[in-house]
Amino acid sequence: MKIPKKILMATGGSALFLASTMITHFEGLKFKPYFDGGGVLSVCYGHTGKDIVRNRMYTQEDCDKWLNDDLKAVKRYVDPLIKVNINTLTQAALYSFAYNVGVGNFAKSTLLKKLNNNDRKGHVMR
Repeated sequence: MKIPKKILMATGGSALFLASTMITHFEGLKFKPYFDGGGVLSVCYGHTGKDIVRNRMYTQEDCDKWLNDDLKAVKRYVDPLIKVNINTLTQAALYSFAYNVGVGNFAKSTLLKKLNNNDRKGHVMR
């Protein structure tokens, strides 16, 4: 996969900034709430939660604030789960992954198990 130039340009920043750049590039933006593929009410860059009003149109400012808040929450949850040293780009990718699949699913993921076993190549687990 080719990494978009704007993501590569962001690599000098923090992992949260880089994750935000990844998500805004790949996730897409919808100002009107919709039901995602799993039937969950979502809006903006995939924000979910009881704070979404179904028939309301949201603004770029609303979406940016939710993304920022959601990523801070992801970071607080994900960081303690990582038991090995990783670089900023990997950290950002993990935040983006956890943002998309949910932090509970990330905590149970094969990805996290392999990472913490220092399996960077993805060998078959037994």
